[in-house]
Amino acid sequence: MIPQALILGVVLGIGLWIVMLSVVTPPRPDLAKRLAPYLLDVSPRARELNEPAIDNPAVVFGYLLSPWLQSLSTRLDGLSGGGPARVALLARAGSSESSGDYAARRGASGVLGFAVGFVAGFFSSVSAGQAGVVGGFAGALVGFIAGLGWVDYRLKKQIASRVERITEEFPTIIELLGLALAAGDSLPRALARVARRSQGELGQEWARVMTAVELGAPLGESLRDSATRVGGPEVIAFVEHLAQALDRGAPLGEVVAAHAKDAKEYYTRALVDRAGKAEVQMLVPMVLLILPVTVIFAVYPGLEALQFGF
Repeated sequence: MIPQALILGVVLGIGLWIVMLSVVTPPRPDLAKRLAPYLLDVSPRARELNEPAIDNPAVVFGYLLSPWLQSLSTRLDGLSGGGPARVALLARAGSSESSGDYAARRGASGVLGFAVGFVAGFFSSVSAGQAGVVGGFAGALVGFIAGLGWVDYRLKKQIASRVERITEEFPTIIELLGLALAAGDSLPRALARVARRSQGELGQEWARVMTAVELGAPLGESLRDSATRVGGPEVIAFVEHLAQALDRGAPLGEVVAAHAKDAKEYYTRALVDRAGKAEVQMLVPMVLLILPVTVIFAVYPGLEALQFGF
C-alpha cells in the first residue's frame, strides 16, 4: 500500500507543479538579466545569469540523479577497460562522442537491460512455477551484461565499418595525392587539395590534420596521430613512410607512387577474397534450401508411382 501511495503522491505533485507553472506568470527580469545576453563573451556573471532556469520536473529529477549515474557509469567503464583505451576506440570509430558520454550511454543501456531482464526472468519463473525473485535477478544479470555488451559490440562494428570504407577509398586518395605532388605541389598543399576534393573518411581525417598544421602542429606528428586514429594497417604503413620521407628529405613522389601501386594490388586481392567468401555463403542456401526441394520434387513423384504400382 505504501509504494502505491508514494507513486500517487509523486504523480500528484508533478501534476500540481505543471499546473502552477502554466498558471503563474513569471516575474519580469531585472536589468542585469536583460543585459546578460549581450555580454556573454566578456562576463562570466552574464553567462551564469543567461543559463535557463530548471523548472521541468523531469530535468530536476535527472539533475538530482546525474552525480549518482555519472559515478556508476564511471565505475562500470573502469571495470570494462575504459580510460585512454576507450578514447582511442572512439577516435578510431570517428565518433565525436566523449568518453564520459559513451560511459553514460553504456551505463544507461546496462540499466535498461537490467530492468528488461528482471521483468522477463520474473514472469518466466512465475509461469514455470518457480521462485520469481530468483529468476528475476538471474534475468537481470543476463540483461545487464547484454546491455553493456551491445554498446561495445556496436562500437566495434562502427570501427570495422569505418576501416573498411577507408580501405576502399585509400588507393584513389593516394593516387590523387601522387598526382598533386607530380604537378609540383608541396606535401601540405597536396594534402589540403586532396582533403578538399575528397568527401570520404580519409579525406576528412586529412582535413583535421591540415587544421592542426595551420594551428602550428608539426606535419609528421599530425600524420602519425591521424594514422593511429584511422587504424588501417596499410594507412599506418603509408603514413609512417611518408613521415619518414618528410623528415629525411627523400622524394615524396616515389614513396606515394609505390604505395599507390601496393594499395591497388591489396585492394584487388581483398576483392577476390570477398568474392570467394560470397561464393561460399551462396552455397549455404543452395545446399540447405534449393537442393533438398529439387530432390523432393524429383524423387517424390517416382516414389508415389512405385507405391501406387505395388
